[in-house]
Amino acid sequence: MGDDQYLVLFTVMSFTVLSAGSIVLSLMTRLGRGNRVFALIMAIFSIGMGAYMWLEFAPEGLFIAILGLVALVLAVLPSRKKNSDE
Repeated sequence: MGDDQYLVLFTVMSFTVLSAGSIVLSLMTRLGRGNRVFALIMAIFSIGMGAYMWLEFAPEGLFIAILGLVALVLAVLPSRKKNSDE
C-alpha cells in the first residue's frame, strides 16, 4: 500500500467512527434528553462526508453515508413519550 492508500484508509476509518457516534447521539436524543439539533447536524455532516468520500476516493464512503442516513432518520423520529401509570 502506498501513502495515499493509507491516508484514504485512515480517513474512511475516521468518518466511519464519526458516523457511528452520530448514530449513538441520535439514539441518546431519541431515548432520553439531548440536543436534537446537534444530532441532526452530525447526521447531515456524516451523509455529506460519506458521499464525498464515495464519489472522490473510495467506495467505502457509501457505508459512511448510509450510517449518516440511519442517524438522520433516528434524529428526525419523535422522541419516546414516557408512560406514567401514577
